[in-house]
Formats: sequence, C-alpha cells, structure tokens
Amino acid sequence: MYQKRKYKAFILLCLVLDLLAMVFLGYRYLDRKIPDEIHIDRNSGLDLSQLSNLPFVSFGESITASGEGSYQLSCTLFGKIPFKDIKVTPTEADSILVSGSTVGIYMETAGVLVIDTGEILSEDGQLQDPAKNRLKPGDYIIGLNQQKISCKQDLIQDLEKIDGNPVTVNVRRDNNTIPVFLTPVQDSSGKYKLGIWVRDDTQGIGTLTYVTKDGNFGALGHGISDIDTGNLLSIKGGKLYCAQILGVQKGEKGSPGELSGLIRYRNDNVIGQICINSSNGIYGNFTNISDNNVTKIQAAASAPDVTGSSSASPKQQETSSWNLADYFSADDSQQISLRQMKIGYKQEVQTGPASVLCDVGDGVKEYAAEITKIDMNHEDTNKSFVIRITDQELLNTTGGIVQGMSGSPILQNGKVIGAVTHVFVQDAASGYGIFIENMLKN
Repeated sequence: MYQKRKYKAFILLCLVLDLLAMVFLGYRYLDRKIPDEIHIDRNSGLDLSQLSNLPFVSFGESITASGEGSYQLSCTLFGKIPFKDIKVTPTEADSILVSGSTVGIYMETAGVLVIDTGEILSEDGQLQDPAKNRLKPGDYIIGLNQQKISCKQDLIQDLEKIDGNPVTVNVRRDNNTIPVFLTPVQDSSGKYKLGIWVRDDTQGIGTLTYVTKDGNFGALGHGISDIDTGNLLSIKGGKLYCAQILGVQKGEKGSPGELSGLIRYRNDNVIGQICINSSNGIYGNFTNISDNNVTKIQAAASAPDVTGSSSASPKQQETSSWNLADYFSADDSQQISLRQMKIGYKQEVQTGPASVLCDVGDGVKEYAAEITKIDMNHEDTNKSFVIRITDQELLNTTGGIVQGMSGSPILQNGKVIGAVTHVFVQDAASGYGIFIENMLKN
C-alpha cells in the first residue's frame, strides 16, 4: 500500500512538472512572438494582422496614452488574462537608400587594446611575466606615467624612455579607469618591456546596408568584436572604403565560407567616416571623396541596371523597379549601389519568400531567399529571424551565406525589412537577420 501511494505521488508530481513546463514554454513562445514595442506608419494606422493568428491571444480595443506620442496596447490571453502591454509608436514610414555593396572597413580602437600577457626572457635568462594577473585581455591602455596613449606607436615611444623603475599604466576596464602598477623587465637585448600583446586597429570586408536621406549609413547588422578577446571593440573612429571582391571561399557544413577582397587605403577611395561600433552594426557619415571633393551622382535614367537575378520570382523582379538609383563612386571601376526603398516594420515581416541584395563578385544582385522563423523579442537583437538562401545561383557560388555578407539587405513585399547578420556553421544556406528598425535606432 505504501509503495502504491509513493508511485501515485510520483506520477502526480510528473504531471504537475509537465504542466508547469508546458505553461512556461507556452509563455516563452508567445513572448517571443509578440513584440514589446512596435512602430507603425501614422498614415496607414495599426495593422496587427501578422500577430492576430497567434492562439489564445487578443488585443484590447482601448489604448493608454504614453509620452512622446506613443501609447500602450493591451494584450490578453483568452480575452481575460493580462499578458503584456505593447508600446506602439506612430512614425512616418520613411524611405532609405538600400545598398548591398561590399565595403572595406578600417577602425581604430579608443586606446590600445590588451590581447594577452606573455613571458619575457630577461637579461639574466629567467622567464618573467610582469603583467600577469594585473592586465587582462580586453583592457584598453589609455595612459602611461601620466602620458596619454592613443595608439601602439605612442606606447612604443614611451616604453623606449623608461628604465627599470615601476610605471603606472592607466587602463579602461568595464567603463572604469583604473591605475595598474607594473615593473618593466629588461630582456636579453637590453630593452625594457611590459610583457603584453596589444592591438590598436582592425580591418576587414562587410556589406553596406543603407544610407539615410541625411547622409548617415549603417552596415553589417552586428558589431565588430576583437578576434582574440571576443569583446565588442571600443573605437575612436574609422573609415569606410570601396572594396573589390577577388574570390569566394564556398561555405560548407562545419566550415563557414568567406568573401576575399581588395581594399585600397587611399583618400580618394574613402566613402564614409565610421563613428559607432554597436551590437546592431557600424554607423557613420557617408561622405564620398572624389578628385574635386564633390560627390558624383548619376541619375536613375542613365544608371546601369545591376538589380536583376535570373532566379528571382516575377514578383521580386517587379519590386526591383526603384524610384531612385544613385551611384556614389570613388573611381569608375568601383561603385556603391544605392536604391530607394520603404522601410518594413517587424510586425510586417512574415515567414515565406524574401530576397537578399549582395555582391559576390559581379555587382549587386537580388537573390531569392526564405524567412523560416521570426523572434520578436530575441535577447540578441541581431538574431531576430532566420533566413535561408534558396537561390540556386547564389548557392552554387557561395553555398549560401558567407563571411563578408553581413549587412546584406533583406527585402520582402517591396520593402526592406532587415539585414543578414550571421551564418549557421552547420548549415551554410541559413543564418540570422536583424530587423531594419533595430538598425535604424542607432
């Protein structure tokens, strides 16, 4: 009898745990599907048709006024249980100039980034590590003995002047500035060293997503992190360049591919100044510099058409007829494609056919794709939905999404709705995307 009661209690406990798990998972599912905040076109009104298909979910008929012209829309389960309030912000559904062109990126860190510490073979033949457990990977050196440090060259020059006396290294760590006291070690050549590996710049290739009407650009859809520390780089500035694709390493399962290219670091090849490196992308001022410091603009009537994709659906080809097609160019061989499109807000995004604008060596083209999953409230805003490349031409060339395609604009129903941000290592055809409104917040 006792054993039977224990068995019944165990079964009841399992049922209760299963019920709690179902409730928790159901809550998580709905929370991911229903956004905390949405923007709407004040001229079109509120359209929740993409959200109203969710089971057991209904939206209130009355609203609560909020500051700055926004309001709160209540969301309930079964029409009775309060679930969450959605902040609704009316705005003008503006247009932006959408790109897809490959660009070169050069950024300088705000201070000298510490990558790691290392041992020094001292003059007496002993291995010493003076910075171990004092400086950490991810620290930024901003001063040495009260002298400002802004680059590696500053640090090298100041180290040449020191002797064996202890030095004070001013370090920015976790947004705090702290002094670190180190004693230099004289190596076998007679030079004094601190035993640190450092970096003060980074460069690479990515994709320009858009340029706004006031001349600001957004690219990549994710931030640039240091390859060694994995931390988002703190930058003091940088430049955006035209870039030329030289080759493509095709992506495969377990091995992400990449675009390889050439960046000419010349003043006449600069097309923008980078000001911000954030988790949602890199941002700055789009300022082409030509021979006479005047931006060259080619009117749409005379601009060549590089938008076609043989595998694009008829509907996609129709939406490729833009009202404006400007080309900002630093030279005749490298052009930046910009096309005017309306913004699609996240509640307008739906699973199904979409397309991607990118350049894999023969100019910007539109390639067919499919959105397979949407997450309105992902912890990482640059992983808001899953996109899969379906265009056979692009699959034959790249295998799907490759490194260097980050920032490629994603289009759906004639609007730009986001940008490619990540590729899945185990499925090169698929990756994450960011909502365009999240990129535009910066």
